[in-house]
Amino acid sequence: MKKQLIWTFVLCSLMIIGSVSTTIPCVAARGTPDWPDGTFQGTWTSQKDGDTGYLWGSLDQGRRSTRGSFSADWNTTSGIENGTMKGIFHGLLLAGQWIGTGESSSKMIGILSLNDTQFSARVFVFGKGMILMSGTHDASFLPKLTGSYGVGVRSMHLVDEDRSEYFTNDTSDVREMMIQVWYPIENNNEAIRTEYMDYPTFQWLKGRSPIPLVQIPNDAYLFVRPHGRNESPIAEGMFPVVVFSPGYDGVYQIYTSFIEDLVSHGFIVASINHPYVSGITVFPDGRSIGLAEMPTDPVARSEFFNMSLRSIVEDAKFVLDTISQMNVTDPEFSGHFNLSHVGMYGHSFGGANTAVCCYEDGRFDAGLTLDGVFYKQFTPGNITVPFMYMFAENRLVNDSTVDYMWNHTTGDTFKMSIAGSTHYAFTDVGVLLSHLVPLIPPRLLSFGSIAPKRMVNITRASVTVFFEVTLKGAPLENILTLPDRFDEVQLEYKLS
Repeated sequence: MKKQLIWTFVLCSLMIIGSVSTTIPCVAARGTPDWPDGTFQGTWTSQKDGDTGYLWGSLDQGRRSTRGSFSADWNTTSGIENGTMKGIFHGLLLAGQWIGTGESSSKMIGILSLNDTQFSARVFVFGKGMILMSGTHDASFLPKLTGSYGVGVRSMHLVDEDRSEYFTNDTSDVREMMIQVWYPIENNNEAIRTEYMDYPTFQWLKGRSPIPLVQIPNDAYLFVRPHGRNESPIAEGMFPVVVFSPGYDGVYQIYTSFIEDLVSHGFIVASINHPYVSGITVFPDGRSIGLAEMPTDPVARSEFFNMSLRSIVEDAKFVLDTISQMNVTDPEFSGHFNLSHVGMYGHSFGGANTAVCCYEDGRFDAGLTLDGVFYKQFTPGNITVPFMYMFAENRLVNDSTVDYMWNHTTGDTFKMSIAGSTHYAFTDVGVLLSHLVPLIPPRLLSFGSIAPKRMVNITRASVTVFFEVTLKGAPLENILTLPDRFDEVQLEYKLS
């Protein structure tokens, strides 16, 4: 049996090697230059001649986190020799090419072992013998954090005992919601990584596709590997607080890349899933609440959305109340929330929530919307705090609510559009689908012509820069130069 397994491995490896020249470009073509899915570094030792050295490189993952392609540089400890290697990995199998300075490439095959942070490999390089490799790696479907902090997470079930639930007929039913607090931690934290989402939420997400995605396995949410860590102590210091509200029929989990990166720059984010308005809200006791049924009658439909918006506005205010209480009584977070610098942002309907909260509640010092929708009757006066409106490419054409909001925002105001983007591109989902269904162009799934990785990079950079300027006092120039960093960005602004 052992010999049979060895021969099976060798035959599979040789088949992979024979296709390296055609397979690797196909894997790499799905990505963009904006970021690799992972990096690794380590050492190597040749069993044939005793040479040792260092290696470092990047990888692009396939449909699973255990599949993809890699490229690396290597040198000898003495620094006399150096070269490159590239190839593919698939579970335990590794195959590719080893290239030295001035040498032709040599085929290589090997066995790879991975855990959350470490890797090792036994690689046979034709003509050079067995080479042992080991080191550390970090990989995720989501982009690497750009700030100096890691990310801790705490999920919380909140109940507002003083507010009746608008969406049910039970007079004893009070409003409840799920939030996640994302907070800065020290970068050397090795606590267990949080999951991207739970199983029920992932099943809901799969069902939102305009075409069936039956080929995506039910556990694919485990492949994403976000950067958040469970049960981790918060870093020393006080941090500005930002509330996040997802889009109608959305969930906060699909905005993880934007939230995590903001936190890594020294912010605390409280994200909300709003029952009956978010796509699904899953509670610790196993209950889940989906989207409320929308009336078909136009008048009733309008009243329904007014009720929905009022409900999530009060959710956001209640979350800020809770954060304020935690800053006094919570043994972990007490004294870490800087409540003199509070912001809010949201996508779509969450953008409407953001605008109303910034208009009604003086505790919010800045707001940002990701292709927000707006309801004029909820903001009859002016929003006076700094505000950024980020829009999909075609939103600025014939949308009277955009003009209304622009004219009724009197603080420092910024209006940005991103070429090639669509309403749904302001999420992680385009990046996830580029891995899980790589043969389907993102444009066909309503994610626009802009590459999903590029869109995520532009969005998270813009969000972080805006809140650094408005809540931390960073130079205003950091916002005004965003079009210089990203050719796809068009920016208009007015300063108070």
